[in-house]
Amino acid sequence: MTRMTYPQTTPTVFSGAKDFVEQHGMNVWCELCDTVMPDEWFNVTATARQLDCIRRYAKPERYLQAVLKAVIADYCERPGAYEHRPPVQVHGLRMTEAKV
Repeated sequence: MTRMTYPQTTPTVFSGAKDFVEQHGMNVWCELCDTVMPDEWFNVTATARQLDCIRRYAKPERYLQAVLKAVIADYCERPGAYEHRPPVQVHGLRMTEAKV
């Protein structure tokens, strides 16, 4: 599977976020996209606890937030790779809700 990009501009959620996103980000992203409805807001914490690939972690929402922040940063650097449409939107300063 392709490794997810973690741009330098990605806000750090936790110290191991870069390694986690590069190694497991694509799995998290794919499972997320298979779990939530497109263009509908979802609760980041509740959804993170449903994803098999991260729910075993303490505070799985941090891992989902790291992936979402990496995707947003990658879009900001390479909008053409996403057909100039943001792949994810977030709501709230603490990223409580998002939609893909």
